[in-house]
Amino acid sequence: MKRSLKISLLAWGCAMAITGTAAAAGTLLAQTELQLEKGRVTAELWGDCLPNGYSEDLLVLLKDERGKLVTAFAPSIKGGYHPLLAAVQVKPVVKKGQTDSNAQTAPIRGGTATQSASTKAKTSQQLLISVSQGDWQAPSEFRVLDFANVQKVIELFGSADSMGLVSNAYTKNYINEEKLHVILKDGQQNVTDLPQGMEGGKLYYGGLHSLTVHDVDGDGQQELLGTQQLLRGRQNVADVGAIWQLDEANKWKNSNITIMTTTPTPKSNTVNDGMAIANGTGGVILPRKIVVPGGEATYPIFVSQQVKLQNEINQVLAKECQEYLTSFYKGKADMAFKVIQANAKLISLQLISGKTSFVHHHVNIDPQTGKLMRLEQILNTQDPDLLPLLRLLNNNKNVMIEQRLPAEWYIEGNNLFLQQRICGKDELAGFALGNLHKFIKDKAWLEKKSD
Repeated sequence: MKRSLKISLLAWGCAMAITGTAAAAGTLLAQTELQLEKGRVTAELWGDCLPNGYSEDLLVLLKDERGKLVTAFAPSIKGGYHPLLAAVQVKPVVKKGQTDSNAQTAPIRGGTATQSASTKAKTSQQLLISVSQGDWQAPSEFRVLDFANVQKVIELFGSADSMGLVSNAYTKNYINEEKLHVILKDGQQNVTDLPQGMEGGKLYYGGLHSLTVHDVDGDGQQELLGTQQLLRGRQNVADVGAIWQLDEANKWKNSNITIMTTTPTPKSNTVNDGMAIANGTGGVILPRKIVVPGGEATYPIFVSQQVKLQNEINQVLAKECQEYLTSFYKGKADMAFKVIQANAKLISLQLISGKTSFVHHHVNIDPQTGKLMRLEQILNTQDPDLLPLLRLLNNNKNVMIEQRLPAEWYIEGNNLFLQQRICGKDELAGFALGNLHKFIKDKAWLEKKSD
Protein backbone atom coordinates (compact mmCIF):
# COMPACT_ATOMS: atom_id res chain seq x y z
CA MET A 1 0.00 0.00 0.00
CA LYS A 2 2.84 2.39 0.82
CA ARG A 3 4.50 1.66 -2.52
CA SER A 4 1.32 2.16 -4.56
CA LEU A 5 0.49 5.46 -2.88
CA LYS A 6 4.02 6.78 -3.42
CA ILE A 7 3.78 5.89 -7.11
CA SER A 8 0.40 7.65 -7.33
CA LEU A 9 1.82 10.81 -5.77
CA LEU A 10 4.55 10.93 -8.36
CA ALA A 11 2.20 10.12 -11.23
CA TRP A 12 -0.17 12.94 -10.41
CA GLY A 13 2.67 15.42 -10.73
CA CYS A 14 0.95 17.89 -8.43
CA ALA A 15 2.54 20.62 -6.35
CA MET A 16 4.02 18.87 -3.33
CA ALA A 17 5.14 20.17 0.05
CA ILE A 18 6.34 17.04 1.80
CA THR A 19 8.73 17.68 4.68
CA GLY A 20 10.49 15.45 7.15
CA THR A 21 9.86 11.74 6.75
CA ALA A 22 6.69 12.04 4.68
CA ALA A 23 6.35 8.37 3.89
CA ALA A 24 3.02 7.51 2.33
CA ALA A 25 0.80 5.38 4.54
CA GLY A 26 -2.10 3.08 3.97
CA THR A 27 -5.05 3.93 6.28
CA LEU A 28 -7.37 6.91 6.10
CA LEU A 29 -7.59 8.13 9.72
CA ALA A 30 -9.59 11.37 9.51
CA GLN A 31 -11.10 13.73 6.96
CA THR A 32 -12.57 17.25 6.89
CA GLU A 33 -13.24 20.08 4.45
CA LEU A 34 -11.22 23.30 4.28
CA GLN A 35 -11.83 26.58 2.51
CA LEU A 36 -8.62 28.14 1.21
CA GLU A 37 -8.45 31.50 -0.52
CA LYS A 38 -8.06 29.71 -3.85
CA GLY A 39 -10.91 27.28 -3.34
CA ARG A 40 -12.43 24.46 -1.37
CA VAL A 41 -10.36 21.35 -0.59
CA THR A 42 -10.64 18.11 1.36
CA ALA A 43 -8.01 17.43 4.01
CA GLU A 44 -7.21 13.77 4.72
CA LEU A 45 -4.98 12.34 7.43
CA TRP A 46 -3.34 9.03 6.50
CA GLY A 47 -1.09 6.77 8.54
CA ASP A 48 -0.03 3.23 9.37
CA CYS A 49 -2.56 1.89 11.89
CA LEU A 50 -1.21 -0.89 14.12
CA PRO A 51 -3.46 -3.62 15.61
CA ASN A 52 -3.53 -1.86 19.00
CA GLY A 53 -4.99 1.29 17.42
CA TYR A 54 -1.73 3.28 17.42
CA SER A 55 -1.10 5.19 14.17
CA GLU A 56 2.30 6.31 12.90
CA ASP A 57 3.91 7.79 9.76
CA LEU A 58 1.20 10.44 9.63
CA LEU A 59 0.65 12.29 6.36
CA VAL A 60 -1.84 15.05 5.47
CA LEU A 61 -3.13 15.12 1.89
CA LEU A 62 -5.05 18.04 0.42
CA LYS A 63 -7.30 17.29 -2.57
CA ASP A 64 -9.36 19.64 -4.71
CA GLU A 65 -13.05 19.17 -5.53
CA ARG A 66 -12.15 16.79 -8.38
CA GLY A 67 -10.10 14.61 -6.05
CA LYS A 68 -6.78 15.79 -7.52
CA LEU A 69 -3.87 16.06 -5.10
CA VAL A 70 -2.97 19.66 -4.24
CA THR A 71 -0.24 19.13 -1.64
CA ALA A 72 0.97 16.78 1.09
CA PHE A 73 2.61 17.40 4.45
CA ALA A 74 4.00 15.23 7.25
CA PRO A 75 3.17 16.83 10.64
CA SER A 76 5.72 16.63 13.43
CA ILE A 77 3.72 14.08 15.41
CA LYS A 78 5.38 10.69 15.82
CA GLY A 79 2.01 8.98 16.20
CA GLY A 80 -0.79 8.25 18.62
CA TYR A 81 -4.43 7.30 19.02
CA HIS A 82 -7.82 8.74 18.07
CA PRO A 83 -6.74 11.21 15.33
CA LEU A 84 -9.10 14.07 14.44
CA LEU A 85 -9.11 16.98 11.99
CA ALA A 86 -10.94 20.30 12.36
CA ALA A 87 -11.02 23.57 10.42
CA VAL A 88 -9.88 26.85 12.01
CA GLN A 89 -11.29 30.03 10.48
CA VAL A 90 -8.47 32.55 10.40
CA LYS A 91 -9.83 35.49 8.45
CA PRO A 92 -12.74 36.54 6.25
CA VAL A 93 -12.05 36.43 2.53
CA VAL A 94 -13.63 39.52 0.99
CA LYS A 95 -14.86 38.84 -2.53
CA LYS A 96 -15.16 41.39 -5.30
CA GLY A 97 -18.09 43.71 -4.65
CA GLN A 98 -18.26 42.75 -0.96
CA THR A 99 -17.07 44.81 2.00
CA ASP A 100 -15.67 43.61 5.30
CA SER A 101 -18.84 44.72 7.07
CA ASN A 102 -21.11 42.35 5.14
CA ALA A 103 -18.78 39.35 5.13
CA GLN A 104 -20.43 36.50 7.03
CA THR A 105 -18.67 34.79 9.90
CA ALA A 106 -18.82 31.28 11.27
CA PRO A 107 -21.56 30.25 13.70
CA ILE A 108 -20.70 29.32 17.27
CA ARG A 109 -19.51 25.76 17.45
CA GLY A 110 -17.97 23.43 19.97
CA GLY A 111 -14.88 22.74 17.90
CA THR A 112 -15.68 19.85 15.58
CA ALA A 113 -18.69 21.01 13.59
CA THR A 114 -18.47 21.89 9.93
CA GLN A 115 -19.49 25.39 8.90
CA SER A 116 -22.41 26.40 6.72
CA ALA A 117 -22.00 26.54 2.94
CA SER A 118 -22.50 30.32 2.87
CA THR A 119 -19.72 30.77 5.43
CA LYS A 120 -17.32 28.34 3.74
CA ALA A 121 -17.41 30.41 0.58
CA LYS A 122 -16.15 33.47 2.43
CA THR A 123 -13.49 32.21 4.84
CA SER A 124 -9.92 31.01 4.81
CA GLN A 125 -9.09 28.15 7.13
CA GLN A 126 -6.13 26.44 8.75
CA LEU A 127 -6.13 22.78 9.77
CA LEU A 128 -6.13 21.59 13.39
CA ILE A 129 -4.81 18.05 13.98
CA SER A 130 -5.27 16.27 17.30
CA VAL A 131 -3.77 12.88 18.17
CA SER A 132 -4.16 11.35 21.65
CA GLN A 133 -1.10 9.94 23.38
CA GLY A 134 -2.98 7.30 25.39
CA ASP A 135 -6.50 6.70 26.66
CA TRP A 136 -9.10 9.44 27.08
CA GLN A 137 -7.36 10.71 30.25
CA ALA A 138 -3.98 11.21 28.52
CA PRO A 139 -2.77 14.45 26.89
CA SER A 140 -2.91 14.90 23.13
CA GLU A 141 -0.59 16.27 20.49
CA PHE A 142 -2.05 19.24 18.61
CA ARG A 143 -0.80 20.89 15.43
CA VAL A 144 -2.18 23.74 13.28
CA LEU A 145 -1.15 23.79 9.62
CA ASP A 146 -1.29 26.84 7.35
CA PHE A 147 -1.86 26.11 3.64
CA ALA A 148 -1.80 29.72 2.42
CA ASN A 149 1.17 28.68 0.24
CA VAL A 150 0.69 25.04 -0.78
CA GLN A 151 4.31 24.97 -1.97
CA LYS A 152 5.45 25.76 1.58
CA VAL A 153 3.08 24.45 4.22
CA ILE A 154 3.77 25.91 7.68
CA GLU A 155 3.19 24.24 11.04
CA LEU A 156 2.14 27.22 13.16
CA PHE A 157 1.06 25.48 16.37
CA GLY A 158 3.85 23.01 17.09
CA SER A 159 5.16 20.53 19.65
CA ALA A 160 6.29 23.23 22.10
CA ASP A 161 2.79 24.74 22.17
CA SER A 162 1.24 21.30 22.54
CA MET A 163 3.34 20.63 25.65
CA GLY A 164 1.20 23.19 27.46
CA LEU A 165 1.84 26.17 29.71
CA VAL A 166 3.23 24.68 32.93
CA SER A 167 6.96 24.41 33.62
CA ASN A 168 6.62 23.19 37.22
CA ALA A 169 3.89 22.31 39.70
CA TYR A 170 4.19 21.14 43.31
CA THR A 171 2.52 21.35 46.71
CA LYS A 172 3.93 22.81 49.92
CA ASN A 173 2.70 22.84 53.51
CA TYR A 174 2.09 26.14 55.31
CA ILE A 175 1.16 25.62 58.98
CA ASN A 176 -0.59 22.33 58.26
CA GLU A 177 -2.28 23.77 55.18
CA GLU A 178 -1.19 22.45 51.79
CA LYS A 179 -0.86 24.97 48.94
CA LEU A 180 -0.61 24.36 45.21
CA HIS A 181 2.25 26.12 43.40
CA VAL A 182 2.07 26.43 39.62
CA ILE A 183 4.93 27.98 37.63
CA LEU A 184 4.20 28.83 34.01
CA LYS A 185 6.68 28.80 31.15
CA ASP A 186 6.69 32.61 31.01
CA GLY A 187 7.91 32.70 34.63
CA GLN A 188 4.58 33.62 36.18
CA GLN A 189 4.03 31.96 39.56
CA ASN A 190 0.64 31.15 41.11
CA VAL A 191 -0.17 29.89 44.60
CA THR A 192 -3.64 28.65 45.46
CA ASP A 193 -5.40 26.50 48.03
CA LEU A 194 -5.34 22.79 47.33
CA PRO A 195 -8.82 21.22 47.38
CA GLN A 196 -9.50 19.25 50.55
CA GLY A 197 -9.53 15.50 50.26
CA MET A 198 -6.87 15.27 47.57
CA GLU A 199 -4.63 12.23 47.80
CA GLY A 200 -0.92 12.73 48.39
CA GLY A 201 1.73 12.16 45.75
CA LYS A 202 3.71 13.86 43.04
CA LEU A 203 1.94 16.17 40.61
CA TYR A 204 1.96 15.26 36.94
CA TYR A 205 1.56 17.90 34.25
CA GLY A 206 1.65 16.50 30.73
CA GLY A 207 0.75 18.27 27.52
CA LEU A 208 -2.55 19.85 26.55
CA HIS A 209 -5.63 17.79 27.27
CA SER A 210 -7.94 19.79 24.97
CA LEU A 211 -7.86 22.40 22.23
CA THR A 212 -11.19 23.87 21.11
CA VAL A 213 -11.85 26.15 18.15
CA HIS A 214 -14.11 29.14 18.84
CA ASP A 215 -14.48 32.80 17.82
CA VAL A 216 -14.14 34.37 21.28
CA ASP A 217 -14.43 38.05 20.34
CA GLY A 218 -16.83 37.72 17.40
CA ASP A 219 -14.47 39.28 14.85
CA GLY A 220 -14.80 36.44 12.33
CA GLN A 221 -11.44 34.92 13.24
CA GLN A 222 -11.41 31.92 15.56
CA GLU A 223 -9.22 31.40 18.60
CA LEU A 224 -7.91 28.22 20.24
CA LEU A 225 -9.05 27.50 23.79
CA GLY A 226 -6.65 25.06 25.42
CA THR A 227 -6.74 23.16 28.73
CA GLN A 228 -3.91 21.39 30.55
CA GLN A 229 -4.54 19.15 33.56
CA LEU A 230 -2.51 18.81 36.76
CA LEU A 231 -2.87 15.29 38.13
CA ARG A 232 -2.07 13.41 41.34
CA GLY A 233 -2.23 9.80 40.31
CA ARG A 234 -5.56 9.57 38.46
CA GLN A 235 -7.10 12.50 40.36
CA ASN A 236 -7.40 15.85 38.55
CA VAL A 237 -6.09 18.52 40.93
CA ALA A 238 -6.39 21.62 38.74
CA ASP A 239 -6.99 22.78 35.18
CA VAL A 240 -4.91 25.43 33.44
CA GLY A 241 -6.76 27.16 30.62
CA ALA A 242 -5.53 29.63 28.01
CA ILE A 243 -6.59 31.30 24.78
CA TRP A 244 -4.35 31.31 21.73
CA GLN A 245 -4.88 34.14 19.23
CA LEU A 246 -3.39 34.52 15.77
CA ASP A 247 -1.43 37.77 15.63
CA GLU A 248 -0.57 39.96 12.66
CA ALA A 249 2.67 38.03 12.13
CA ASN A 250 0.64 34.81 11.66
CA LYS A 251 1.81 33.39 15.01
CA TRP A 252 -0.40 31.72 17.62
CA LYS A 253 0.19 33.53 20.95
CA ASN A 254 -1.34 32.50 24.28
CA SER A 255 -2.95 34.82 26.82
CA ASN A 256 -5.81 34.96 29.36
CA ILE A 257 -4.41 32.14 31.50
CA THR A 258 -6.79 30.67 34.10
CA ILE A 259 -5.90 28.22 36.89
CA MET A 260 -8.90 26.47 38.44
CA THR A 261 -8.64 23.81 41.14
CA THR A 262 -11.09 20.93 40.99
CA THR A 263 -13.31 19.23 43.55
CA PRO A 264 -12.43 15.62 44.41
CA THR A 265 -14.99 13.16 43.06
CA PRO A 266 -15.59 9.52 43.99
CA LYS A 267 -14.49 6.87 41.53
CA SER A 268 -18.13 5.97 40.93
CA ASN A 269 -18.75 9.44 39.46
CA THR A 270 -18.42 9.04 35.68
CA VAL A 271 -19.43 12.58 34.66
CA ASN A 272 -17.05 13.84 31.95
CA ASP A 273 -15.43 10.41 31.59
CA GLY A 274 -14.64 9.05 28.14
CA MET A 275 -15.70 5.58 27.08
CA ALA A 276 -14.92 3.02 24.39
CA ILE A 277 -17.85 1.69 22.36
CA ALA A 278 -18.42 -1.92 23.47
CA ASN A 279 -18.67 -4.56 20.73
CA GLY A 280 -19.31 -1.98 18.06
CA THR A 281 -17.51 0.46 15.81
CA GLY A 282 -14.11 0.50 17.48
CA GLY A 283 -15.07 4.05 18.43
CA VAL A 284 -14.37 6.08 21.57
CA ILE A 285 -16.19 8.97 23.25
CA LEU A 286 -13.56 11.57 24.25
CA PRO A 287 -13.98 14.61 26.52
CA ARG A 288 -12.90 18.10 25.46
CA LYS A 289 -12.67 20.74 28.21
CA ILE A 290 -12.65 24.55 28.22
CA VAL A 291 -11.68 26.57 31.32
CA VAL A 292 -12.23 30.33 31.62
CA PRO A 293 -12.43 32.61 34.67
CA GLY A 294 -15.48 31.53 36.65
CA GLY A 295 -16.59 28.72 34.38
CA GLU A 296 -15.83 25.43 32.67
CA ALA A 297 -17.38 23.29 29.95
CA THR A 298 -16.70 19.68 29.01
CA TYR A 299 -18.29 18.35 25.85
CA PRO A 300 -18.05 15.01 23.99
CA ILE A 301 -16.50 14.14 20.64
CA PHE A 302 -16.47 10.79 18.87
CA VAL A 303 -13.50 9.05 17.25
CA SER A 304 -13.73 5.90 15.15
CA GLN A 305 -11.76 3.96 12.57
CA GLN A 306 -14.82 4.46 10.36
CA VAL A 307 -14.11 8.02 9.20
CA LYS A 308 -17.53 8.69 7.61
CA LEU A 309 -19.31 7.51 10.77
CA GLN A 310 -16.97 9.63 12.89
CA ASN A 311 -17.90 12.76 10.95
CA GLU A 312 -21.63 11.95 11.02
CA ILE A 313 -21.72 11.48 14.79
CA ASN A 314 -19.59 14.55 15.50
CA GLN A 315 -21.93 16.70 13.41
CA VAL A 316 -24.85 15.41 15.50
CA LEU A 317 -22.98 16.02 18.77
CA ALA A 318 -21.96 19.54 17.71
CA LYS A 319 -25.56 20.42 16.88
CA GLU A 320 -26.89 18.99 20.15
CA CYS A 321 -24.15 20.71 22.23
CA GLN A 322 -24.44 24.09 20.49
CA GLU A 323 -27.10 25.60 22.77
CA TYR A 324 -25.25 24.62 25.95
CA LEU A 325 -21.83 25.74 24.70
CA THR A 326 -23.35 29.06 23.63
CA SER A 327 -24.68 29.54 27.18
CA PHE A 328 -21.20 28.73 28.50
CA TYR A 329 -19.46 31.19 26.17
CA LYS A 330 -21.91 33.89 27.35
CA GLY A 331 -21.07 33.11 30.99
CA LYS A 332 -24.59 31.89 31.78
CA ALA A 333 -23.95 28.20 32.51
CA ASP A 334 -21.26 25.56 32.82
CA MET A 335 -21.49 22.34 30.80
CA ALA A 336 -20.75 18.66 31.43
CA PHE A 337 -21.74 15.31 29.97
CA LYS A 338 -22.13 11.68 30.96
CA VAL A 339 -22.01 8.56 28.82
CA ILE A 340 -25.11 6.54 29.74
CA GLN A 341 -24.57 3.69 27.29
CA ALA A 342 -22.16 2.97 24.44
CA ASN A 343 -22.43 -0.29 22.54
CA ALA A 344 -23.30 -1.70 19.12
CA LYS A 345 -27.00 -0.88 19.55
CA LEU A 346 -27.00 2.59 21.11
CA ILE A 347 -24.75 5.51 21.99
CA SER A 348 -26.58 7.47 24.69
CA LEU A 349 -25.18 10.61 26.32
CA GLN A 350 -26.56 13.04 28.85
CA LEU A 351 -25.67 16.72 28.35
CA ILE A 352 -25.77 18.80 31.54
CA SER A 353 -26.01 22.61 31.61
CA GLY A 354 -26.30 25.05 34.51
CA LYS A 355 -24.69 26.76 37.49
CA THR A 356 -26.82 26.09 40.59
CA SER A 357 -29.71 24.30 38.88
CA PHE A 358 -29.20 22.05 35.88
CA VAL A 359 -30.88 21.05 32.64
CA HIS A 360 -30.35 17.47 31.39
CA HIS A 361 -30.68 16.67 27.70
CA HIS A 362 -30.28 13.14 26.31
CA VAL A 363 -28.70 12.43 22.94
CA ASN A 364 -29.38 8.94 21.58
CA ILE A 365 -27.44 7.96 18.46
CA ASP A 366 -27.62 4.89 16.25
CA PRO A 367 -23.97 3.69 16.14
CA GLN A 368 -24.54 2.02 12.78
CA THR A 369 -25.78 5.12 10.91
CA GLY A 370 -24.58 8.01 13.07
CA LYS A 371 -28.10 9.47 13.07
CA LEU A 372 -30.25 10.40 16.05
CA MET A 373 -32.30 7.44 17.25
CA ARG A 374 -36.00 7.90 18.00
CA LEU A 375 -37.84 5.94 20.66
CA GLU A 376 -40.24 4.87 17.89
CA GLN A 377 -37.39 2.78 16.47
CA ILE A 378 -37.32 0.71 19.69
CA LEU A 379 -40.96 0.69 20.84
CA ASN A 380 -44.14 0.24 18.83
CA THR A 381 -45.53 3.60 19.89
CA GLN A 382 -48.60 3.12 17.65
CA ASP A 383 -49.92 0.29 19.80
CA PRO A 384 -52.92 1.73 21.70
CA ASP A 385 -52.06 -0.33 24.78
CA LEU A 386 -48.64 1.29 25.31
CA LEU A 387 -49.62 4.59 26.95
CA PRO A 388 -52.17 3.01 29.32
CA LEU A 389 -49.55 0.49 30.48
CA LEU A 390 -46.94 3.21 31.00
CA ARG A 391 -49.42 5.25 33.05
CA LEU A 392 -50.14 2.18 35.17
CA LEU A 393 -46.43 1.41 35.75
CA ASN A 394 -45.38 5.05 36.19
CA ASN A 395 -43.42 5.40 39.45
CA ASN A 396 -43.31 9.23 39.28
CA LYS A 397 -46.72 10.82 38.95
CA ASN A 398 -45.10 14.19 38.18
CA VAL A 399 -44.30 12.77 34.74
CA MET A 400 -47.41 13.16 32.61
CA ILE A 401 -47.96 10.38 30.06
CA GLU A 402 -51.30 11.25 28.52
CA GLN A 403 -51.46 11.88 24.78
CA ARG A 404 -47.84 11.23 23.85
CA LEU A 405 -44.48 10.05 25.13
CA PRO A 406 -42.06 12.62 26.61
CA ALA A 407 -39.42 13.82 24.14
CA GLU A 408 -36.52 13.04 26.50
CA TRP A 409 -35.59 9.38 27.05
CA TYR A 410 -32.67 7.04 27.56
CA ILE A 411 -31.97 3.38 28.26
CA GLU A 412 -29.64 2.44 31.13
CA GLY A 413 -29.02 -1.19 31.94
CA ASN A 414 -32.34 -3.02 31.55
CA ASN A 415 -34.52 0.03 32.11
CA LEU A 416 -36.14 2.71 29.99
CA PHE A 417 -36.30 6.21 31.51
CA LEU A 418 -38.68 8.95 30.37
CA GLN A 419 -37.92 12.54 31.36
CA GLN A 420 -40.00 15.71 31.54
CA ARG A 421 -39.11 19.17 32.80
CA ILE A 422 -41.73 20.18 35.35
CA CYS A 423 -41.61 23.56 37.13
CA GLY A 424 -37.91 24.01 36.32
CA LYS A 425 -36.94 20.51 37.48
CA ASP A 426 -36.16 17.39 35.43
CA GLU A 427 -38.48 14.54 36.48
CA LEU A 428 -37.79 10.87 35.64
CA ALA A 429 -40.00 7.83 35.35
CA GLY A 430 -38.34 4.42 35.00
CA PHE A 431 -39.71 1.25 33.40
CA ALA A 432 -38.20 -2.25 33.23
CA LEU A 433 -37.77 -3.22 29.59
CA GLY A 434 -39.04 -6.70 30.43
CA ASN A 435 -42.43 -5.21 31.35
CA LEU A 436 -42.61 -3.64 27.88
CA HIS A 437 -41.68 -6.78 25.93
CA LYS A 438 -44.96 -6.74 23.99
CA PHE A 439 -44.04 -3.37 22.43
CA ILE A 440 -40.31 -3.84 21.81
CA LYS A 441 -39.57 -4.27 18.10
CA ASP A 442 -36.16 -5.94 18.45
CA LYS A 443 -36.03 -8.50 21.27
CA ALA A 444 -32.26 -7.99 21.50
CA TRP A 445 -33.12 -5.04 23.81
CA LEU A 446 -34.38 -7.61 26.31
CA GLU A 447 -30.99 -9.26 26.67
CA LYS A 448 -29.30 -8.82 30.04
CA LYS A 449 -26.93 -5.86 29.97
CA SER A 450 -23.82 -5.61 32.08
CA ASP A 451 -22.63 -2.20 30.82
